[in-house]
Amino acid sequence: MNLIFGVILTVSTVTLIFVEPDGVLTSFLNGTEKALALSSQMTVIYAVWLGILNVFEKTGLTEKTAKLLKPVNRFLFGPLPEKANDFMSLNIAANILGMSGATTPMGIKSVKELEKHPNTEYALCMFFVINATSIQLIPSSVLALRIRCGAVNPSDIIFPTILATLLSTVLGILLVKIFMKKRGDKCRFI
Repeated sequence: MNLIFGVILTVSTVTLIFVEPDGVLTSFLNGTEKALALSSQMTVIYAVWLGILNVFEKTGLTEKTAKLLKPVNRFLFGPLPEKANDFMSLNIAANILGMSGATTPMGIKSVKELEKHPNTEYALCMFFVINATSIQLIPSSVLALRIRCGAVNPSDIIFPTILATLLSTVLGILLVKIFMKKRGDKCRFI
């Protein structure tokens, strides 16, 4: 991937030198300024969500969320170790709320907990699919990007996002259930 971006950058720079030599430095500076502004805005959004998740952990809301989602998790993943269930519940709930990158630590902790136990391939596969497709009620990252780019109505993406992510998640779950058969604790691909 770095090679591809390196080639794109080199070709673009050489092209720009021949087409508009005065614009090379201006383009680099403008691009850097925009990238820095966007990065700082996204960092603030992630910091806020991580702070909210930290408050949830300290107040015990994560355990309550895990208990609330336990029947759903049992249906989706089968029997889970308690800690893995807690982390997975928090990860899924945070993804639904659109916390995107802020959910990564819980996802990593979930996978580490699952890897400690034998025969959790099915749960790992299902968890990966649910994270990759994740239903989002509030796509905060996309909203932030649309606000930053000056969209007239940045929130008009919410309904299509809910529909698209709901469809992709349901389809992903169905495909995992179809192509991976559970036999006790052992899983196999059809």
